[in-house]
Amino acid sequence: MKKETCLSKHLMKIGLSGALMICVSSNLYAADSSDTERSVTVSGIIDTGVMSVNHVGDGTQSKLSAVDSILGVSNVGFKGKEGLGNGLNAIYQLQAGFNPSTGSLSSQGELFSRNAYVGLESSFGTLTVGKQWNFNDDWLVGSVFKGGYNSGAVFKFSEFDAVSEIYSRTIKYVTSNFGGLQGGLMYSAGGNAGNLSAGNIFNIALKYAQGPYMLAASYDQEKDGAAVNNTGNLYKLTTIGGSYAFESARVRLGYANSNIGGPGSFQSIPSLTARKANVFELGLDYDVTSAFTTSADFLHRENTTLSNSTNVYRLLGEYRLSRRTSLIANLAYLSNAGGASESLVNTNSTAAGGGFANQTQTGLAVGIRHAF
Repeated sequence: MKKETCLSKHLMKIGLSGALMICVSSNLYAADSSDTERSVTVSGIIDTGVMSVNHVGDGTQSKLSAVDSILGVSNVGFKGKEGLGNGLNAIYQLQAGFNPSTGSLSSQGELFSRNAYVGLESSFGTLTVGKQWNFNDDWLVGSVFKGGYNSGAVFKFSEFDAVSEIYSRTIKYVTSNFGGLQGGLMYSAGGNAGNLSAGNIFNIALKYAQGPYMLAASYDQEKDGAAVNNTGNLYKLTTIGGSYAFESARVRLGYANSNIGGPGSFQSIPSLTARKANVFELGLDYDVTSAFTTSADFLHRENTTLSNSTNVYRLLGEYRLSRRTSLIANLAYLSNAGGASESLVNTNSTAAGGGFANQTQTGLAVGIRHAF
């Protein structure tokens, strides 16, 4: 009787098709709400400002321009969970990166460039499938290594892109937290016919966080993914880092070793000749007030194969106007030696690292960052 009343009521107002749609949708929603628990969160970050940098272009020029992602890529996304019963949940996340200054996507041709996965979680851990970040980014970037691609971040160095990398076609497992201890494993098959190992990716990691301590270690391995003339070369990255928090300060120390077996088609780095390199980052965060935090970082990169090195000195200030909105200023100075060609901001040079040999570069970025 209820259905007939509902139908005749809506038939008079909006017609047959609209009535059927509303009644069926209402019934489905009611049934779904009673059977399962679901949550969907929409969130994002907008990070933009202006940047002044020297020694760009032909290596002698300076520029002042809009800059996006001073501390991290701006993004908007959806994260959801559905209770399946007995402590089992279905989860997913879709996250799109964008450039606020132009409104364009941060990665050309990719809508969900920051995360795109679905999976299951329970008391045994989390298993997800899709496009996902490696464990370096999950556990070490931010907590040990400062972010901001053009702001003096470690993953801007030519051999160390995988310190923060997102990979396609991955299966990822993360254990539950056992007294502060967690482990993780990620794998991606290359998908090349006739060569099952070409382009595959393997990442294993361990983290311990308890009280003021945080320690993490990660091993990444990528194999040449070229469909033809595959070299079989490997890119290996070992990363270790930790932090200790005092009452109003935090000390951070990170190290990474890069071993590039030779040229190849890798997801995270360009094709480079065989080389090995090390990098260290020492950082200090200090809360001047409850609203104002400063950070100081020193990075030293050394390529032991080519006998060249790079230093980066970085100062960051963040003033929180509210829980979600901050004003930020980042000053970084980079210097190369021994023929190194790293850069804060890429020049017209085609050399590895985006700069000219032995150049210096100074960049100052100021902007606003809002999380929602």
